[in-house]
Amino acid sequence: MAIETRQLRYFVAVAEERHFGRAAERLMMAQPPLSQQIRQLERALGTELLTRTTRKVELNPAGQLLYERGRRIIEDLQSLEVDVRRVGEGLEGVLRLGFTGAATYGIMPRVVREGSRAFPGLALTVSGELLTPGLVGELLEHRIDIAVLRPPVASDLVSHIVVARERIMVALPSNSRLLDLAEISMDDFNDQDLVGYPENSTVHQTLAACWLEHNIRPHYRHRVSETSTLLSLVAAGVGVALVPESATSLNLGGTVFREIKDAPMVELAIAWRSDDDSRAVARFLPFLEGVIREVRGEAR
Repeated sequence: MAIETRQLRYFVAVAEERHFGRAAERLMMAQPPLSQQIRQLERALGTELLTRTTRKVELNPAGQLLYERGRRIIEDLQSLEVDVRRVGEGLEGVLRLGFTGAATYGIMPRVVREGSRAFPGLALTVSGELLTPGLVGELLEHRIDIAVLRPPVASDLVSHIVVARERIMVALPSNSRLLDLAEISMDDFNDQDLVGYPENSTVHQTLAACWLEHNIRPHYRHRVSETSTLLSLVAAGVGVALVPESATSLNLGGTVFREIKDAPMVELAIAWRSDDDSRAVARFLPFLEGVIREVRGEAR
């Protein structure tokens, strides 16, 4: 006959209390059934575990061994129950996050820092400096679970919610003549050398519509995907760059950020696979939305 988990819990309680009455109170049961269960356990093992007196009980060597190892088993079972429950509730496991360009610097550090505190059992892995098409691809290929990207999202298999809107800012070399202007408008970039994001990026497409509206023909000297590289080119004097406001978190020496009075806005969204039933994703989405809204509120 195998040891039942229930009997092991009863025995550990008696061994720790050294008294059947106190153990019964602790277990919220009557004393006679408790005594009966311990007797059944002893018969199953073929040995006595306790030395009984009218006032208390003492562990004999066999009882001491069962208590020491049984207590560890009970603790392991309790830990297992908690761990399984936390995984089922989305509080344990690995969650993979992807961030679009400028959000890698303005938002990602805050999400990782606060997410690690709010979900201590959830291991967060992050990848950054990805454009929206790449992030959608990463989601569909199950390489990431949640993406912070810029709409539009060209897939019916990916759901998203817009959580913030950002102004487009200009990053200027420290010796740019535009710094002498009281205010900067989109028309001021008509004769400027620019460095920018690739043509398939949301920021570029937003700017392209604005160039067309203002009848401006921009001169792009370089196009790069990474915001850090883009701002390094600005600092080197290669050209000026129009970037989302969150890029101002990455302030390189030799680069100055200025507002543009008639600049367009770009949206920031959280995206996930539409068929993803992960509890971790479901629990993390509202947390992520709250962090982003708070960060963007501070930036305005």
